[in-house]
Amino acid sequence: MVLGTRDRSLLLDSLRPPEGYHLRRAVGTTFTLDLMALLTAPLAFTFFDSHDEEGVPISSPLVLLQALRRHAEKITLFCQAGAISVPGSDQPLLAHLEGSVIEVQPQQGHGIFHPKVWFLNFESAEGPTVYRVLCLSRNLTFDKAWDTCLRLEGKVMPEETTFERNRPFSEMLRALPEIAIRPTKEELQADIDRMAEEILRVDFQPPKHFEDFRVHYFGLNDRFEWPFPTADRSLAVSPFLIGSTTMKLVEEHGLQVLISRSDALDDVARNPGREALPETCYMLFSGADLDADEVNENEAPEEEEEEAGLETDLVGLHAKLFLFEQGNKAHLFTGSNNATWSAFNRNVEVLVELIGNRKKCGIEAFLGPEDDPRHDTIRSLLEQYRIPEEAPPKPPEEELRRGIGRLAREIAAVPFTARAEDVDENQWDLVLSGSLPEIPEGVTLKIWPVTLPSVRAESVEAEDIGADTPIAAFKQMSLAGLTAFFAFELHRQENGHQAKTRFTVTAELVGAPQDRKERIMRSFLTDHDRVLWLLMLILRGGEGLVGGLSQTGTTRSGGGGGGGAGSW
Repeated sequence: MVLGTRDRSLLLDSLRPPEGYHLRRAVGTTFTLDLMALLTAPLAFTFFDSHDEEGVPISSPLVLLQALRRHAEKITLFCQAGAISVPGSDQPLLAHLEGSVIEVQPQQGHGIFHPKVWFLNFESAEGPTVYRVLCLSRNLTFDKAWDTCLRLEGKVMPEETTFERNRPFSEMLRALPEIAIRPTKEELQADIDRMAEEILRVDFQPPKHFEDFRVHYFGLNDRFEWPFPTADRSLAVSPFLIGSTTMKLVEEHGLQVLISRSDALDDVARNPGREALPETCYMLFSGADLDADEVNENEAPEEEEEEAGLETDLVGLHAKLFLFEQGNKAHLFTGSNNATWSAFNRNVEVLVELIGNRKKCGIEAFLGPEDDPRHDTIRSLLEQYRIPEEAPPKPPEEELRRGIGRLAREIAAVPFTARAEDVDENQWDLVLSGSLPEIPEGVTLKIWPVTLPSVRAESVEAEDIGADTPIAAFKQMSLAGLTAFFAFELHRQENGHQAKTRFTVTAELVGAPQDRKERIMRSFLTDHDRVLWLLMLILRGGEGLVGGLSQTGTTRSGGGGGGGAGSW
């Protein structure tokens, strides 16, 4: 198992239905969310199916947009409240996603909802039902970084067959609606219940070179565990670190190789000290970035815990992977967990453990040979970490950012309502209401519908707002301006330092015309070339959704179409 750096798995490739199949239902999870990135999912299924009965590509914008809406209704994404980035104001297609996004807030302490998993249910008129599970380290954004993508696929077997190793998948599906901000609609709940039952009967096949797998989840159903086995030696890839966790891996699990970011390694070396790091530490060399753009200042921070770093810089390394060698076996864990205390004791997370032969799936196979002439190995991307003589102090704004990050999640957990009030022909007032939490002194709050530019934002004084009092009102909105998505901006200034964050919340939209989406779609169709250009532009932007530490390897079971397949 040599992971080639040129072997990359894109999310869009992993969403593609098996030959002869189409999507019945998709349920996904993410921490941070870019709504335009989410739009690539129904767009991808639309273009997968965009051929007529004779196989000729369909170029009618109307047909494509109608298919886009149908597929969006089949996709549900659970994400962390307060971690949706603010999109541009002129995005009419986002109306199709209003029923697709479900914000959640974990029930335990200050933990975050951090898993990145897709459950895909495919069906065919002739073949058996097929399920595919994607376990990722990547959030659903357009950021470019080195990540992992594990793909498990299999057919639903007869009712008398049950695979106990799939039970954690079933339990996760059932638990997701329990932490949602709003009650789950009956149709979605019925689909989730059906998927939770069927997935127990799926004969998932592990990827090439691996013989079995296990699933570990954290933070749902009050479930936490330390999943790692004793080992002769081990390797960890984690962009965020806490010294107590790395020390435990060193002392109890033979951690010999750690791949992380230089600032995370600096933090551990500074406190608790060099003894909390293994003998060999690597970081990506500067030329290994995947054509990364500058960091978006509006990106929601990924806060592992109060002592941990903020995941605002999603370039370079973002993969999470733990590899243990035990006798002639290798145990590889991949998913969302960083090597932090919160990942195993506070957050909602998921890891899939792959079990294989040490020679083919162990540390040396993962890193690749040192003398590879093609420089096509993970090892070729790394450089040795050296502890700086004097680590720079943490910026004073960091604690301010953590504080408004927690406040953002608290605000986004409010079940907001947006009421459209018809005031004139084709004009509405849009009124947002909800019970805001206490806003600390020194923090300012602005709100605006994402369909408007930020200059139209309303400043909000939380102390003047009760549970039933409107928070903000936006006058004379057009039909296209009515939306369930609202942008929030928090700004805090203290002792000469300041921090700002922007995020999007979903409100329950009431009072809007029932044919609003159809009318928006018709108005959007006045320029057919623009429609096709925009759809293709969004899909091209999705090329960076998942890239990096992935090997495409497929094993198929016998039988009809959509046989079991696994890759990573």
